Amino acid sequence: MAAIDLKKAVFTIKDGASSEVTVKIGEGNLTFSEKRTMDYVLDRGVIDTVKEGDEVPVEVKFDFMWEYIAGTSSASGLIDAIKGTSPLVSTDTDACRPFACDLELVYSPTPVTCGDKETITFPDFRWESLEYDLKAATISCSGKCNVTEITTVRETQTPTSSPSRTPSRTPSHTPSATPSS
Repeated sequence: MAAIDLKKAVFTIKDGASSEVTVKIGEGNLTFSEKRTMDYVLDRGVIDTVKEGDEVPVEVKFDFMWEYIAGTSSASGLIDAIKGTSPLVSTDTDACRPFACDLELVYSPTPVTCGDKETITFPDFRWESLEYDLKAATISCSGKCNVTEITTVRETQTPTSSPSRTPSRTPSHTPSATPSS
């Protein structure tokens, strides 16, 4: 995965229905860890076989300063979307479990010739630590996803056609400044 400039990314928090909060990041960082445990089985003191051990959830941490926050009518703000303040719907299908949301980071390099658009999704995220400074417009959050790995999707960006800036080849119909003889 290439380095991602979060200034060119949009961070979205989605619930299990249609509510979402979109954050345009000014500066900051997002880190995540995918881990797995391996069990080494010995036979008379010599490694005999290896098998996968218990699953480990993906750990996510983000710290950033936001430029703006926009959301749908159900999600009233960034903190509400992370905490799952009513009437948001959890992304987890089991209603007995604590609220979960999906985090999505969409990175679109500019100009489009600089690389592919990349969407990174962190499903079923549950916050464990949440700190914010409203005066500085910053948030720091850490938690875990109820999955063992995240999903990433890359799409080729296509340049949009823009109006041509080449001068017209049709003759001008404005009178000439020089007198005709």
